[in-house]
Amino acid sequence: MGKGADAVDVLKLFLFLQPSILMLSIPMSILIAIFLTYGRMATDSEIVVLKASGMSFWGISRASVIVSLFCFVVILFNSMYLLPRGMYSFKRTLHETIVKKAAMTFEESSFTDVFKGTVIFVKEKITEDEFKGVFVFRDADESLDRPFVIAAKYGVISSNPEEGIMKLSMKEGLIHTFKDSSSSEILFSKYDLILTSGIEAITASKPEEIKTMTLWNARKENIRWESEFHRRLALPFACLIFGILGPALSCRIGKIGRVGGFSLSLLILIVYYMMLLLGKGLADAEKITPFWGGWAPNMIFGVITVIFFYFAQKDRPIGKLKF
Repeated sequence: MGKGADAVDVLKLFLFLQPSILMLSIPMSILIAIFLTYGRMATDSEIVVLKASGMSFWGISRASVIVSLFCFVVILFNSMYLLPRGMYSFKRTLHETIVKKAAMTFEESSFTDVFKGTVIFVKEKITEDEFKGVFVFRDADESLDRPFVIAAKYGVISSNPEEGIMKLSMKEGLIHTFKDSSSSEILFSKYDLILTSGIEAITASKPEEIKTMTLWNARKENIRWESEFHRRLALPFACLIFGILGPALSCRIGKIGRVGGFSLSLLILIVYYMMLLLGKGLADAEKITPFWGGWAPNMIFGVITVIFFYFAQKDRPIGKLKF
């Protein structure tokens, strides 16, 4: 915003990021909320009272399971549908915003070095994106063996989101290149200079930006796409696992209180997401299959959940005595 980006564009960027944030924040919030609730119930001996009154563990944990099931549906829809569209729209909007930012940095009779390795001078601004009297200097780099200078009467900066490029279109000018003791000049009526913005082309989309059905259809051709597909499908099940693990673990541990519940939930989250990142890294490096990379954390925590659920369900109240 300090460089001239509109508040609407900033708001759009923020909204397009929400699906990717919800992928992690919803399972985290589920686990923390459940541990805080059932930890406090255990501290106040409310769980003991409920068991003594004849309520089973399933009855005690039913509320958390229903909430986690609802969150599972929400995050599954978010993962399969909203996430790729949000990431694609985010990159597209970001690219357009950078173009607006670059155009606003051009001032009359001044030099600008917004683009790496390139210095641009504008004598006069006709409109926000159209210039009169343009001077460009680009230094040599890995992709360019000799520097060059461009002088043109007119210039227009624009972008093509579909191709993921930014360009400065110039008219009626010349290009002067030089190296050691040799130099050359080329006159042109129109010339497009591609400007580096640091944003990848949309045609080279990351796995997070690919639609789910496309990932599924091409999963055998690209291991990173297959890994992303399993990750999208596995993360929603974390809500169900945490929704059952929270009450079961709280009942077995006993009086942990709010602080203890919060600390324990954070520890579980850290371990889970470290395993998730490790699995993704190993799958991308082809050390393990994408299936195991995405589902191994759920399987491990699923087994732990079943064990604690079994012991919590086994801890039933004593039946009423008949005289």
